[in-house]
Amino acid sequence: MKNRKTAYQRVLLDDTWYVIIKEEEFKTLTQTPKPNSKADILDVMNISDQRLADRLLQRRQDAKLTQKDLAKLANLRVETLSRIEKGRTAPDFKTIRKLVNAINEYNETKTGDETCQHKPPKQ
Repeated sequence: MKNRKTAYQRVLLDDTWYVIIKEEEFKTLTQTPKPNSKADILDVMNISDQRLADRLLQRRQDAKLTQKDLAKLANLRVETLSRIEKGRTAPDFKTIRKLVNAINEYNETKTGDETCQHKPPKQ
């Protein structure tokens, strides 16, 4: 994604800061990305916590991994993964990288296993 300046205005309401941006910009920032190839990488800098949680959950389910399995592969606690997937905590970049790498490595291993099983026997 290109770095570009976004015009915005900050507003304080009830001790909470809000940002006002053009509707076009909002739509661009919140549009659902089109599915990419296996190289789909989470763009941590431009993703909301809930969207990150949703994408992580979807990738785990697509890989047919349980929370317990993914937590073990990523060397995390199951409780931590559960909180991340529910959007209750925002993981740091290191944790996201562990999770994405674990899913990618699992998928590569699984794909490798499947291709090995379908090879014709040597004669």
